[in-house]
Amino acid sequence: MTRLAPIALVAALGLAPTHPASAQQAAPATPQGEEANLSRPDRGTAAAILAIDEAYAGKLKALDLERLKQLQALAAGLKPAEAAAVYEQLFRSAVAADLFAEAEPAAEAALKAHLPSPSCHVLASLVKLIGESDRGDFDGSLRDLQALLAAKEGDGPVLGTPELLGVADSYYQRLVHAGRYDVAEKAFRLVLEKAEAPEVRDYLAARLNRLKLVGKPAPAIAGKDLDGRPFDLAAHRGKVVLVVFWASWSLPSAAEVAWLQETYDADHARGFEIVGVNLDPLQDEKAGPDSFLPAARRFALDYNLRWPNLLNGPDAADHARAYGVTQIPASVLIDRDGKVAGLDLVRKNLEPAVSKLLGR
Repeated sequence: MTRLAPIALVAALGLAPTHPASAQQAAPATPQGEEANLSRPDRGTAAAILAIDEAYAGKLKALDLERLKQLQALAAGLKPAEAAAVYEQLFRSAVAADLFAEAEPAAEAALKAHLPSPSCHVLASLVKLIGESDRGDFDGSLRDLQALLAAKEGDGPVLGTPELLGVADSYYQRLVHAGRYDVAEKAFRLVLEKAEAPEVRDYLAARLNRLKLVGKPAPAIAGKDLDGRPFDLAAHRGKVVLVVFWASWSLPSAAEVAWLQETYDADHARGFEIVGVNLDPLQDEKAGPDSFLPAARRFALDYNLRWPNLLNGPDAADHARAYGVTQIPASVLIDRDGKVAGLDLVRKNLEPAVSKLLGR
């Protein structure tokens, strides 16, 4: 059984999980001891696919925005009960399309109208607080979260398990991408105080465990890479290092690999390093890590990963446990002093974060 537990985020809201983290949910693993026979496009084809996907995403966003506009106009002319149903559909669409800031005006209108629907209130509050964090109003979003969690039976809606998970994960992503680990820790402690379901408490505890790493010395990573060469994170003291946790059964897109390589190429000469930790062995902890070497090597070759990659293992080699990783994708940024400076970086904040730590 894998330790990378899948989180069924906001299932009751009709939303998909943001982190495909389980080997059981992914494509079947490559047979142990055999080379993977994976068909992947070359770089030129991958770039063409990426261009098509980006054009499609742009058109889809325009359609989603038009849908939100029409739904809000419809809700404005209806009686409260009917308006609540339309607003709920609007908010579900906004969350699914990641259009929180765009739907924030509708959320504020719904909240002011005091519509007779607890689920509508929860959805509107979620959209509003995430929209605020998107705009950089983290204090305002934290106040809204406190108000939402403080609601009592009879006085207002109380968040259930799916809503709590939805708030936690969506909010976490915004806060860590903005580098506001302090707000993330406060928010998670607030939600943890109200959480009763074991799956919610486990999820929140895991995130808080990772947040505690920020500002602390990075756990050791040492061993042999996929090609048998020795690696020791301690030897990179004085450099900025990004630790990327990955698995061959949770394939990144060509774009994700591309922006990692772009940052590596741009900053490597100035003291930036990347090290990957492959988590395939967590699919079956009874099997020896070496049995997963062929699939991991093939993956690194197919994606032209030009930095060291190690297999996760037992005891001192269990880097996933040391870094509190329970979901992927996951990454940790380490500064020149060997301390954790960032978590779960994405394209928009990796280069600025690395440049800041490099002192340029």
